[in-house]
Amino acid sequence: MIGTARADDTPLVACPGDVEQSIDPGPTLLPTLNEVTVQGRFGPCANQVVDPDHAFADHTATASGLIGCSVNAPITNAAGTVRWEDEQGRHTGTSQLTSGITVSQRPLGENVGIVVATVTAGDFAGRRLVLVSARLTVDPVRCLTSGVQRVAGPGALEVLPVQGRESTSRVHLSPS
Repeated sequence: MIGTARADDTPLVACPGDVEQSIDPGPTLLPTLNEVTVQGRFGPCANQVVDPDHAFADHTATASGLIGCSVNAPITNAAGTVRWEDEQGRHTGTSQLTSGITVSQRPLGENVGIVVATVTAGDFAGRRLVLVSARLTVDPVRCLTSGVQRVAGPGALEVLPVQGRESTSRVHLSPS
């Protein structure tokens, strides 16, 4: 996701934050069917000067799919919401998300989750939402025993301006 950003690729909203995933029953070494619940808190968002109604965001989503510690199949049934708040914490709108695709990548051995979803209703309807999160709390011992039921780490949430375009902006993940 690193490249040269053009004016029409600049995210409408870009928010740093933290993401936590609860996984049931929890992935083990080989992929098994799991239910995933994602919760994230983001902000302050970079657009708050121009758009103060979208200064903070709470993201929730659910999905199910084959998940394992060694390999994951893409999950294509994610659905959720983003609840937007202004700088005073007042609820200012909601975005409904469906048809998300969750992919886990391990560029340098770490776990990184990437969710690409379409906003189907509410704020930013018709746009794409991208959520990237580092899964810093994966316990490899649990992969061999009871399974990993919780992962968490820093994340970034972006709403892209035009559906169907890929973001070429930089996404930075840094511990809070």
